Parts: sequence; C-alpha cells; structure tokens
Amino acid sequence: MNIIQFGTVQSGNFLVNLIGALVNATSVVIGVILFTLILKAITLPFDFISRSSMRKNSIKMEEMRPELERLQKQYANNKELYNQKMMALYKKNGYSVLGACLPTLITIVIFIVAISAFNNYSKFQNLQYYSEMSKAYNSVVYEGFEVDGDYIYYNDNNELVFNDEKLLLVDGSVESNKKTIYVNKTDDKMTVSTKNGYMEYSRVIVNGECKGEIVFNIIEENLENNKTLKLNDKTFDDYKKSLENKDKAGENFLKEIGAERSAETFRKNQPKFLWIKNIWVSDSAFNHAVEKDFNKFKSTYSYEHKKDKFVKEGKLSEDQYQVLISKLDKEQKKPNGYFILVLLTAGSSLLSQIVIGKSQKAQMELQTVDGQGAQTQKTMNIMMPILMAIFSFLYTAAFSIYIVLNSILTIGSTFAINAIVDLGVKKEEAKKATEKTYSRTYIPKQEEKKEEEKSKKKKEQIVEHDFLSGLADRHHGPKIK
Repeated sequence: MNIIQFGTVQSGNFLVNLIGALVNATSVVIGVILFTLILKAITLPFDFISRSSMRKNSIKMEEMRPELERLQKQYANNKELYNQKMMALYKKNGYSVLGACLPTLITIVIFIVAISAFNNYSKFQNLQYYSEMSKAYNSVVYEGFEVDGDYIYYNDNNELVFNDEKLLLVDGSVESNKKTIYVNKTDDKMTVSTKNGYMEYSRVIVNGECKGEIVFNIIEENLENNKTLKLNDKTFDDYKKSLENKDKAGENFLKEIGAERSAETFRKNQPKFLWIKNIWVSDSAFNHAVEKDFNKFKSTYSYEHKKDKFVKEGKLSEDQYQVLISKLDKEQKKPNGYFILVLLTAGSSLLSQIVIGKSQKAQMELQTVDGQGAQTQKTMNIMMPILMAIFSFLYTAAFSIYIVLNSILTIGSTFAINAIVDLGVKKEEAKKATEKTYSRTYIPKQEEKKEEEKSKKKKEQIVEHDFLSGLADRHHGPKIK
C-alpha cells in the first residue's frame, strides 16, 4: 500500500496570499468582506473622481437642456451637425467628455484583478483541502511505524521521513528514544520496520545509496494484533473474519480507514456558508462541494503533473483520487447551491445600474439627436446584471459575495458622492448669485445716486446765475402765495 503523493500546494501571488491571510485570521465570509472593503478603499478615490465628474456633467447638461432640445429638433435629420453643435456647446459651458474615463478604466482593471485573485485563491484553497485529505489518508500508513525522531521523523509538511543514510549504518536493529527499529539489508534492497508497527518501508540500494521509489508493505501479522486501529468499531482481525475473499484484506482495511479519515478531514475544514456546501465553488445546482470526475478536477483546479501552477511534484492518480473522495458521497451528489447568490448578484448589479443611470439621465437623453443614449442605458441596465450573473455562475460563491457587497457599496458611495457634489454646486451657485447681486444692484444704485446729486447741484448753480433767461429772478424773487 503506497502513500498518496499529492504534492505541495503553492499559494500564488500577493492578492491570493492577502485573501488567505484575511480568511485565516477571521473566517471565510469575514475574510471575503474585508478583502472587498480593502479593494473598495483602493478604488474609492477613482470612484469619487469619476462619479463627481459624471454628476457635475449631469448638472451642466440640465442647464444646457433647453438649448440642446432646440438643437435636437433643429437637426433631427442631421446627426453629424448636431454632434458638432453639441460639442461647441459643451466647450462653451465647460462640459468635460473625458473627465470620468480614466478613473473608470482603473476601477475596471481592479475589478478584473479581483476576479483573478478570487479564482486563483479558490483553486488554491480547494487544492489545499485535497492536500490535507491526502495527508489524513497517508496517516494510516505512517502510523504503521513507531517514530523515534532521529531515524524516523515527521517533516514540516507532516510527511514521514526515513533517514536513509543513518538507517544504512544499522546492523539488524537499533534502539532509539525507547523505540526499536529493525533494518534488513541485502546488496540491492533495504527494508525498515519497527517493533510494534504494522508497516514495512522498502528502498532499492544502488552503489551503497537508497534510490528509486519508496514502497510500503503491510505486515499483516502485526496488523491483526493491533487493537487500536478500527473500521466501524471492527479491528482488522474482526474485519478479516467477516470477508469471504481474504485476498488483500489488509490493504483494503487500511484503504477504508484512510478514506474515512480523508472524508472526516474535508468535513472538518469544509467552508460552508448558509445553504452553500463549499464557498469556493459556485452557488449552482450543477456543481458540487467535491468534484467526482478526476479529469474535470484537474482542469478546474489546474492540477497537472508537469506544468501545474499551484502544485509542485504532484503525482495523484485517478485511482488514488477516487479513494480520497470515496466516503464523500453526499458532497459529490448534492447541489453545492441553488443559484440564490447568482440572483442576488444580478439584482444588486441592476439596482446599482439604476442608481448610477439616474445621475446620468440628462446625458443619456441629450447626447444623441434621437435620444438613442437613453435606450443604450436601458440596454446596459439589462446586460450588466446578466453579465454579473454569468460571472457568479462561472466563478465561486465567495466571488458572488464580493460582487453583491461591492454593488451595495457602489450604491451607497454614489448617493454620498452625488450629495457632496450637489452641495458644492449649490454653494458655488449661491456665491455667484451673491456676487451678481452685489455687482449689478448695490454698486450701480450708489453710483446713480451720486450722479443725481451732482446733476441737481449743478442745476441749482445754473439757476442761481442764469439772469438772462429770467430763471435767476424767479429763483431769487419773492415767493407769491
């Protein structure tokens, strides 16, 4: 009976490590939420620039509405000329066409990076589960040896290591840390066992060195005497007696126990979330918490022996994979989810599109001579939720949670940014109105009053000295009642 060499799972890039750190420090769902908040904090400055530019443009567009509607009627049959007149009007009123483009592109790039990060981490995490399952399976073989910590010990990956160089120096047996280790050597082979163990380690010797594949054989006599290793409360002796065909009884017994331990390990680590069996698989009735098809498993999680991205030195065969998952019948057959997150993703995306669209209503209605922009916006309101639902279906439930939360944050930030911009515009308008009132009302009246006083004074002076016309006489003469 050989161990399963699943290989060493590699975490990948910085973002994958970041998600892993957040998940390990908290929980799967909280880790996803924190990762979403971090990405949102990064994109918030760009969102603010983009949304504030859109909002200001929308306000300016409303101010230009009467003139643009007049142009729409005037050039209804000439789109090109309408566009020219519209661009001239934009320039005159300081309307920025490209102000929101660059920040929006940056936000889109970050969204694509998020997709990649969640996709890579889901592969890494699922492979990590299988790796832990393989270690649980191998533990049945490893327990067949007594570990002394010198000749036989565990490494950092929880793999049993045999110190071949030291074992080759042993003649027959050796006592180490109260453990008895037996070494049987010939010119081309070395076998190692321990006093109370039920397994035998075997290596080929070439030119005095251990080479080639490691082989583990069962010492059935010792296995029959073992009372601690049980399968459904049956020792190996009980199990063997119940079999009609006792061929490979020991190997089958240990495989059964290994498969049980593998299933227990998965269920212990299984990342459930409400109705979802495995959050690193999509919320779909077509998918399952554990993939039963080995070829699909390899393609889904990029598990390849030679050109793999996530696993080094992986040598998992189809037979070994089927042994690992053999006790996970429910996890292979029951739906991983019921499309609830897919629908929530589409719904939250639609709501986000509607909120953003309302703040751009004027642009959509007036940017084209026939109002086609409004129809385009309606189409986007349909297409974007469908696209997000497809992403949710194709990727993991964790990524769906990210989209839903991100949409909610986008709705909130849109309202907040619009409120800030509106407040700023109102203050600017109030300031301009004050300046206009002061410059056109108070100052001219003061000047007019002064001019009137000067004119009146001048007239009085003329009257007092105008004796030729007789005005002075009347001015200075006695008043007749």
